[in-house]
Amino acid sequence: MGNKFKVGIAGATGYIGSEAMRILSTHPDIELAWVTSESRVGRKVWEDFPNLLGFVRDEFRQFEPELLSEVDAAIMCLPHGGAMETIKQAVDKFPNTKLVDASGDFRSPRLDKWEEYYKTRHTAREYQGKFVYGFTEFNREKIKQAQYVANPGCFATSLNILLAPFAKHGELVGEVCVNAYTGSSGAGNKPVHTTHHPERGQNVRAYKVLEHQHLVEVVPFLEDMNDANEFDLFFVPQSGPWVRGIFATAFIPLDQRHSLATVNEMVRDAYEPENFIHIVEGSPEMRMVQNTNMAHVTYRAQGDMLVGMCALDNLVKGGAGQAVQNLNLMLGLDESTGLMHPAGYV
Repeated sequence: MGNKFKVGIAGATGYIGSEAMRILSTHPDIELAWVTSESRVGRKVWEDFPNLLGFVRDEFRQFEPELLSEVDAAIMCLPHGGAMETIKQAVDKFPNTKLVDASGDFRSPRLDKWEEYYKTRHTAREYQGKFVYGFTEFNREKIKQAQYVANPGCFATSLNILLAPFAKHGELVGEVCVNAYTGSSGAGNKPVHTTHHPERGQNVRAYKVLEHQHLVEVVPFLEDMNDANEFDLFFVPQSGPWVRGIFATAFIPLDQRHSLATVNEMVRDAYEPENFIHIVEGSPEMRMVQNTNMAHVTYRAQGDMLVGMCALDNLVKGGAGQAVQNLNLMLGLDESTGLMHPAGYV
């Protein structure tokens, strides 16, 4: 294995954890040191994930904080609300191990609001300040220096992509409305009636209208980018009849001083240098980004209204891919390492 970094994945049987295994199984600079699962201890990875046959030969192990002594870094894919106690032990016992936390537990500095939206008590308040928010394209320099990164949520990533170019310049003002559709994998791998195929397969429904938990990470992040930002964010998430992918549409008040040309200039300034966010001419399409770490965006304007659209894969750019992108930076690697794969055309 040479001088490869050793990395573990805690909670590797969820959709984000299994995607992290898939991505890291071919990463040229990382060796998968261990993968854990509470429910499948002792089973070979390929027995439950045949797509990884020949790529990951390990058995699932029981997670114990002591495993962190064996690795340079770990991606923690534990349930929301369940990561706090484990993270506390990890930080206290093994402070040299870098962590990317894929749960929502450390994404927001506004913990009272976090408790309201996640409907649970935050038991690790003193640790939240140790985490850097991992929206890579706008927090890159902080992530490079970070010991602990809170990986953004999938919807949050799409909202951030659409709104951050304007928040950076203090141009996010007024009432901003976002409507976004997600596939069934966004609900996780434990079956519930809203992900049951006969109920979802030919159906669209809204849920958590105006009170989705990702708001508590997006709003503070965008507000803090520039003191001139003064906006209200109204978010309507909806479930769509597909497995993976998010399509988000944002309606942003357009200051009369700005034409679409100046809007596009701000967007180009933000994203033309980026490997993973591509500005497209027509409508973004989910199939063009599925199974990749890419996001496609475009904007249109009419009168005083700007419309932005974004498509991304909720499990990759909205999950495990962004986690690996952040991990690369934390380990001093090129952030695109192991992630430059195109989508299938059909």
